[in-house]
Amino acid sequence: MLSEKLLCFFLALLFCYSTNTSALDITVSSGDTAFLPSPLPLNYTDFMKIGVKWEKDGGSILCTYSIQNNATHDHNCKLRFKVNTEPLGLNITSVESSDAGLYKCLMIRLIPPPSEERSVTLRLKVNVLPSITLQLKNSTNVSCVELLCSLQGLRPQQVNFTWTRATQLLHHHPESRSMNSTLMLCKPNWTDRETLTCHASYSHNHIRYSKSITLPCNSVGCKVEEASLLIIAVISTCAGLLFLVLLGVAIFKSTINPNPSPQNAQPSARYNINSTTRPIPQTITQTQREECIYEN
Repeated sequence: MLSEKLLCFFLALLFCYSTNTSALDITVSSGDTAFLPSPLPLNYTDFMKIGVKWEKDGGSILCTYSIQNNATHDHNCKLRFKVNTEPLGLNITSVESSDAGLYKCLMIRLIPPPSEERSVTLRLKVNVLPSITLQLKNSTNVSCVELLCSLQGLRPQQVNFTWTRATQLLHHHPESRSMNSTLMLCKPNWTDRETLTCHASYSHNHIRYSKSITLPCNSVGCKVEEASLLIIAVISTCAGLLFLVLLGVAIFKSTINPNPSPQNAQPSARYNINSTTRPIPQTITQTQREECIYEN
């Protein structure tokens, strides 16, 4: 009888533990914003002060804040984690595949005493959209380049990588069931500023993803050419500035020495009028002399 009671007690304890630790599943796509709700206890009042702490996978603390008078205070959250006030919870912006996991919200009643704890566990699932990235890896050998092409959001066994230079197919060592592909080229198999393309074909729906990259300029001749272009650009800029300065000086001089005004021209005009009116008395005198001659 005692053993049956103990068995029932342990079964009830196990049931309660499993109920409290059950997680609510939340699914979002990569790049979106995830909302993790944290509802307040049913007995919450404005006079209470509650401390809130968010953890992921039982590890580092992501965000802490307090709640009092229906408002949140003392926010201390990591990058991309923000407190959502209405409804109450935690927002994760620009969700990445690494954000998937178990999140635990621990709420502790600080005022009034005694303290009381309540926790909520959420499981975040991230649907990663298919995306391809291509990057140039650092190499100690300046005559060689190493490219890494990566694909996310697809099953590895259904992905096939190929590399091309324009329409030329480049040889590489494919890796089985891998989401990455590496291409290594050494001189003279590559040239400065040429474009290489990585293709990832998904056999399930026959979709092809591509990404291109232009190789940097590492040779001596290429660097000399870049230096020459830089010198030409500097000289052209200086010449343009000099032209603008000379143009400004010319405009400034034209505004200082304007054309003569009509008032300055009046004395000469008066002089011309006087000079033209002086012969008139001579004409009149000559006419009077002719009349006297006819009378005589």
